[in-house]
Amino acid sequence: MPGKRRAGIIVCLLTFFVLGFPRAWCEEAQPRVAILPFVIYGASTSAKTQRSLDELFARLGARVGLALIEPARVERAAGGPVRSEAQAKSIGNKLGASYVMFGNYKQTGESISIQATLVDMSGEKKPVVLLAEQQGTENLASAVEKIVGQTTVDVVGKSVIAEVRVAGNTRIESAAIEEAVKSKKGQLYNPVQVSDDIRAIFKMGYFEKVDAEVKNTSAGKILTFVVKENPIISKLVIKGNKKEKKKDILAAVTTKQYAVLKRSDIAGDVQKIRKLYQEKGYYNVDVSSDITFPNNLHEAVVTYDINENGKVYVKSIKFTGNKHIKSSKLIGEMQTRPWSLLSYVTDRGILQRDILETDIERLNAYYHDIGYMDAVVGSPDIKLEKDGFHITIPVDEGYRYKIESATLSGDLIDDYKDKIEKKLETKANEFFNGGKIRHDLDLIKSIYMNEGYAKVEVDPRVKRDPATHTVAVDLLVKKYGIIRIGRITITGNTRTRDYVIRRAMKIAEGDIFSAKAIQDSQYALRRLDFFKDVEIVPVATPQSNIMDLNVKITEKQTGTISVGGGYSTQDGLFATGQIQQKNLNGTGQYLGLQAMVAQSAQYYMLSYTKPWIFDTRFSGGFDIYDWVRGYQDFMVNTYGVKLRTGYPLGNYSNVTAYYVVENSEINSLDALASNDPVFLNAEANGWQLKSGVGVGFERNTTDQPFLPTIGSYMGVTVEYDSKNLGGSYNLLKQDYHVGYYHPLFWKFIGHVRAEAGFENGTADIPIFERYFLGGIDSMRGWKFGYLGPKDANGLVVGGNKYAVINTEVLFPILEHYGVRGLVFFDYGNAFPAGQQIDFSNFKEDIGPGIRWNSPFGPLRIEMGYVLNKKTGDPTYEWQFSAGAFF
Repeated sequence: MPGKRRAGIIVCLLTFFVLGFPRAWCEEAQPRVAILPFVIYGASTSAKTQRSLDELFARLGARVGLALIEPARVERAAGGPVRSEAQAKSIGNKLGASYVMFGNYKQTGESISIQATLVDMSGEKKPVVLLAEQQGTENLASAVEKIVGQTTVDVVGKSVIAEVRVAGNTRIESAAIEEAVKSKKGQLYNPVQVSDDIRAIFKMGYFEKVDAEVKNTSAGKILTFVVKENPIISKLVIKGNKKEKKKDILAAVTTKQYAVLKRSDIAGDVQKIRKLYQEKGYYNVDVSSDITFPNNLHEAVVTYDINENGKVYVKSIKFTGNKHIKSSKLIGEMQTRPWSLLSYVTDRGILQRDILETDIERLNAYYHDIGYMDAVVGSPDIKLEKDGFHITIPVDEGYRYKIESATLSGDLIDDYKDKIEKKLETKANEFFNGGKIRHDLDLIKSIYMNEGYAKVEVDPRVKRDPATHTVAVDLLVKKYGIIRIGRITITGNTRTRDYVIRRAMKIAEGDIFSAKAIQDSQYALRRLDFFKDVEIVPVATPQSNIMDLNVKITEKQTGTISVGGGYSTQDGLFATGQIQQKNLNGTGQYLGLQAMVAQSAQYYMLSYTKPWIFDTRFSGGFDIYDWVRGYQDFMVNTYGVKLRTGYPLGNYSNVTAYYVVENSEINSLDALASNDPVFLNAEANGWQLKSGVGVGFERNTTDQPFLPTIGSYMGVTVEYDSKNLGGSYNLLKQDYHVGYYHPLFWKFIGHVRAEAGFENGTADIPIFERYFLGGIDSMRGWKFGYLGPKDANGLVVGGNKYAVINTEVLFPILEHYGVRGLVFFDYGNAFPAGQQIDFSNFKEDIGPGIRWNSPFGPLRIEMGYVLNKKTGDPTYEWQFSAGAFF
């Protein structure tokens, strides 16, 4: 008999080895369990419920390796539900079972419960009561699974996992490995699950070899996963990268130095590097990887070898089927563009497939938006040829729909025809246009909200008739009651006083709700430049017709001490300093001291401004200054005081009035000017006192101060200096300027600026009051002060009138860094007394430039080439300025 037992064990071991299990083993025959028919309470069909229980016990028991006697055999031996332990033992003896289970199943409403008793037929163990409860018959399997789990522990005690261990790991924590496996302490040992666990550990990618060892103990099985770790990566090498920085490649890959070698990650990194290059247009890039062990088998060197090849651009984009819309117009709607000269300095012409997919969606929306409501823009056909990508996009335009009728209905306000209907862009007998409908929706909502209706809904109902290719558009309005403003609560203003904020707002407590007034208030508070963030939030109240406003303020530092410097072609090298407080003691008052020292200029000024004088919108202040300015042939030294007041007009305009008194003298004549009677007389006059009054008007709607993209600006200043006011001369001076920024196409911005000035006065007007042109803000082909009327000796003596027109086209070069390029054309001149502005005598220059709003301050580099050059005119002039300006 022992010989047969040994032979059986050997056969079993060989069988498991052939089947490829990670650790072959052989167990003694499992104890056989008989699940006897249960007593069923509450179920509508007892037989059906019993069959469900038999099937679940059989399926779930087999899953955990429980040896169950066939249900059909058990049913024949039992003959019906078993109600006692004695009856269960009797049936168990007939079946030859090691264990028997009997009990009852109860169903009360949605609640189900199983109460079972497990009886050891040998009598060595006491009967064990098992209990499981669930909500809903759909969870019967969960209840049976719980009973099966409890049974397994009692029946197959030695097959329960007593402990899970990890061995062989030095760098990877045991907890991480145990987290990856499903075999846990207290569960039944399952060889199939152990095999799955070995594969799961392999998938972690950190190990060369994974094995499992099983040891039997009185408490159960001790399961040990034995691992052999992959080497660590001692070095990462990037070869062949010329167009992409090493740090950017290392940031893109998953593999890191000193990490455990994961071959799957390295294969994925090759694809990531390819994608990184392809996003920059290098679609022919070749990337390979190599793993070597130069020192020992525990330290790997990973090398990524890159052959960049050249960029591959989109060479053409073609459309098929577009009968009514030109291909150039469709390309204009896309972000993907074919190669052009701009590709040398921009990302134009680079194919990015996700962006191209978005372009297809954009084209479909564009067609629908202009009335081709049945249009379909298909998937692009992309072909890579020797010269680049050629993209063909199929289009089925269909018919363009016209608007048969356009109506406004619902809750209409008084005078809606004048207030709304006349302003609507959606009109009958015109082609359908989604953009116009969106405009009209916003228009209607804004008008209603400005009338006090804080909540209004506009439902665009578009009824399409495919037979006639027409649509009926009805804008259905639903308004709710008029709302008034209750309390305005201000929070977050730790420094700025409440009244400073309230006086800037365009809406007050008790006013009718107005979305425009709230937006204007938010804009006005931001323009104060006291706050990092401003948010005005309407808050509902218990009263349906009252809404409070919560003004949320985030303060920022308004006092600064700064130093800076730079270089400009007008002033040479310069250094600047500034001390200022824009919100003095939280009252909104301004106090500042500024200074600049340059090679050919000096500037010092103390300024103070108080807004809302006497609780009115008037502001008042003064400037005390001392400056030195260099011209072509002389220097001017000036000191003076300006008293000023201002008044805002709307959100974008301001009117100012001032009185100025200053004293100036000419000195430091150069060699030529020292022999010129004009300059000698000016120097002999000594100090000249100016005393005058002036008024000004400024309006600015541009979106940014240094690199605007849209908006306009204009200004007028008229100053009268008089001997009657104590001055040395009489002078009426008028200066005008106007400019306009407008988007052209793609990201090109057009800018036109015109300015002019006129003087009328007595013959003793100082030369420094005249107009001298040239420089980076004037005629860029000349240095500052080098253009204007000349005397008999050929020296520029300035004019008493001038006009200049500057035209520019700006475009992005490195958009991410705020760098723009431009080309410009300047047209203008200054003219002496007795001569009118003569366009035939205007000077011209043209040239390129770069502007960058750098972290160190605004930077401008521009070169002006003089056109139609005459005697005495320069050929070209570089204009450069950089640094901080005040």
